[in-house]
Amino acid sequence: MKYGVFITATDTGVGKTLVAAALVSHLRQRGIDVGVMKPVETGVSQSTRARSDGARLRRAAACHDPMAEVCPYVFRLPMAPLSAARAEQQTIRLATILRSFHALCQKHDFVAVEGVGGVHVPITDRIDGLNLMQRMGLPVIVVGRSGLGGINHALLTLHALRQRKIPVAALVLNQPIPVRTKIARLQEQSTLTLLQRLAKVPVVGPVPYSSRIQQNWNDGMIPLAWTAEIMRLAKLVTASGRENS
Repeated sequence: MKYGVFITATDTGVGKTLVAAALVSHLRQRGIDVGVMKPVETGVSQSTRARSDGARLRRAAACHDPMAEVCPYVFRLPMAPLSAARAEQQTIRLATILRSFHALCQKHDFVAVEGVGGVHVPITDRIDGLNLMQRMGLPVIVVGRSGLGGINHALLTLHALRQRKIPVAALVLNQPIPVRTKIARLQEQSTLTLLQRLAKVPVVGPVPYSSRIQQNWNDGMIPLAWTAEIMRLAKLVTASGRENS
């Protein structure tokens, strides 16, 4: 593999899949051969498989890799992977995840891996998100919320990554909900200004809230992939990936 990136988040529901898919779509449209992976996904039923994170990433990359490689473990209950697997009397095996990862690395120039939840979410009894990042050896994008509460969660996540000596390509601040009031705009500006000073990594964003994405994911992804924020993120990621490859 030439280079790649692991996308994690400060919390659930902050827009990790949206940022990952927009980045993948942008890189693909620039002519980069992108493979995607969501090692474990929970909360997926038969009726929601087409809208799952793994399926959305695969569409963004326009790749034809088998879903068994893109997403080796899929569980029905919306819980942490360890709990979701136990509920179905299954065991998540790191070797299975890494085997799929290396297979994708052999087929593509760039591999984007989206984690599940935050960095300390348990995947097995012994493995959490940080362990998985270390084993894959990719630089990391941290996605966090741009508004109130974003500072503490972002700094805690970055601290955990630094402790494990995992390289961070960027912190991306996303607008998961519309910013409609004056106080919300002030809160967002405060979050951005303070994190630019305290994060000690490139800070990208805020990635603007898109009502079009909420109405039609595929149609909304096209303009989002070419926003200034995603274009800047792509430059940071490809530069960081080449340095660490």
